[in-house]
Parts: sequence; C-alpha cells; structure tokens
Amino acid sequence: MHNTIAHGCSFTSYKWPCWPKFVEWFVSEKVMNKGEVGSANETIARKVIETVHTDDPKHIYIMWSGANRYEVWNKNGNIKTGGHPESDKHEYFVRHFLDQDHNMYKTLQNILLVQMYLDKKEIPYTMMVWREDIITDKFDIYKDIDWTKFKFYGERKGLWEFSRDNFSQYYLSEESHPPPIAHYHWVKDVIFESDILCPDEEYNKLKNYFKGNNGRS
Repeated sequence: MHNTIAHGCSFTSYKWPCWPKFVEWFVSEKVMNKGEVGSANETIARKVIETVHTDDPKHIYIMWSGANRYEVWNKNGNIKTGGHPESDKHEYFVRHFLDQDHNMYKTLQNILLVQMYLDKKEIPYTMMVWREDIITDKFDIYKDIDWTKFKFYGERKGLWEFSRDNFSQYYLSEESHPPPIAHYHWVKDVIFESDILCPDEEYNKLKNYFKGNNGRS
C-alpha cells in the first residue's frame, strides 16, 4: 500500500513524469499518483476525502486546478470531470450558470473543506496551485485558510509560472504542460527547498527528455 498520495489535474498526471514522481526521490518511497486530466477542484476535494477512507495515507500532496472546471454526475452514478461531456450542454451551462466570482469562491471553499477534514483526521498534507489566478483574497473565507500549508513560487504563483519563467526552453512545441525538468525543479526548489541536485545521468535525461535521450526505452 502506498501511504504518500498525490492529487491534482493534468499538471499532476500527464503523458510524462510529473511532480509526484520526483517527490519519490525526496521521500524515498513510492507515491500513488491519483491526479486526473481535466479535474475540477470539487473533483480533487472529493477524491482526497475518498483517499482517506481507502488508502490510510500518511501524507497527501494536492495541486489545485482551474477554478472554472466542474464535474457532472449522471443518473447512473457515473462522473464526468472537467465539464459536461456534451459540448452543447457544456456551452449552455457556461453561458448561463458559470460565474467567475462564484468559481473563485468555490475554489476557496474546497480548499478550506479539505484542510478542515485532513486536520480533523490528523493527516499531514502539502498544497500547491497549478496557476496563480485560481486564488483571490476578495472573500472573507480567504482568511480562514491556512496558507502556511501551501508551497508557492514567489508570492502566490504556481507550477505554470515557475515553468514558464525558468524552463521555457525545454517545452515541447505547441504544448502547454510543463516538461519533466520543470516538475523536478518544482519539487526540489519549491516543495522541499533543497540544494541537493540529482545525479548528472538523471539530470541529463530530464534535460533531453524530448530529444530521444531520455532513458524511456
């Protein structure tokens, strides 16, 4: 059983190694990555609570996603994350029911819910954001959140800004997701604030991940 678990969206689990993989290098154990592409913050909150019941975690890492995403439950109990699966219904919902302030408030609400739940269960956790624009201080609920539990780049920035500012030369063409080397440095420099660099062989694999010299085969 994996007792260190990660939750998030595609910035947590994607087509190449993401930050949970490199957390393993620092905690010396396997990390169960429960990130899911397109996850809404309500999805992430729900899955964190489910994790407590199913996996007996000793530490949970959470990267919060875009504030404008939502999940849909159908009558059969199936769940579609990231929005309605039918484009016309999604467009109608966005046009008539989605509000940016409401989305931002719900994000803060989900963060507070998860913090209160994990604190009650006495489970240690680390939180992050995928991008800075999902956080606002315009609502009073902002003051109730324990921001010391977060790892930020700069004032309130996330992996998006960190990667773009420092590792833009490593991005795959026409790809918006951070390259593996950015994920590694996010863990080393932001989460653990470590001065220890991985061995040269591994570091070269990260730098050359999209050039074929990556150790994947």
